[in-house]
Amino acid sequence: MRRIYSETAIVVLAIVMMTSGAAGVSEETGIPLAEQIDGLPAQARIAYLRHLISNGRDDAEVFFQLAISFHGQGEADSAVAWYEATIARDPRHYKSYVNLGVLYDEQQRARLAENCFRKAVDLKPDDLLANSHLAFMLLQRKEYEIAWEHLARALEIDPDHPQPRYYLAIFFWENRMYREALLEWENVATLDPEGHLGKKAGENIIMLQKALNNPAQAEGEAGWDR
Repeated sequence: MRRIYSETAIVVLAIVMMTSGAAGVSEETGIPLAEQIDGLPAQARIAYLRHLISNGRDDAEVFFQLAISFHGQGEADSAVAWYEATIARDPRHYKSYVNLGVLYDEQQRARLAENCFRKAVDLKPDDLLANSHLAFMLLQRKEYEIAWEHLARALEIDPDHPQPRYYLAIFFWENRMYREALLEWENVATLDPEGHLGKKAGENIIMLQKALNNPAQAEGEAGWDR
């Protein structure tokens, strides 16, 4: 599963808001919007964000949080609409481009996904997720030189982040470098023991161990989430 920017992982942008003071921070509570809605059930979060919009909030931050909420609910069309609204308010909102890219990739719209990841990297060259996801898109097309530049950048930003290491393991698997893939998936399982990537890595480790015992069984593509 590709990681996205979510309500609990956002770095609030410096934007001017109608009903807030500092970027994304409520004048009444002094708490960032992402923290205000963290932990709310999805429908309650959506209702609260719509309430803010109906009362004059029309800034990128509230639109982004609404997009994330629909994204998490699997309502792709609504999520796309609100990510696009976010970008219309703030064309430099790179996290919206990252999340849009993930949505498009899930819909098998590879070119649109790649364009979003490229835009995110242009806006934020040191963003880990943008570089990771773009690297994997390029690896799939066997554009290895530029793909490795982005993957290496992601690993330099955070060597212990499971997403780029998960992609690195997939690359090794697809090129039948099974022992290298096994090592990377073991790293992912250690770095993200309770997360989706860590659990998928654990499943792939079992598959890989079988492949090492009988390489003929390893033909084809493994059943991982990207």
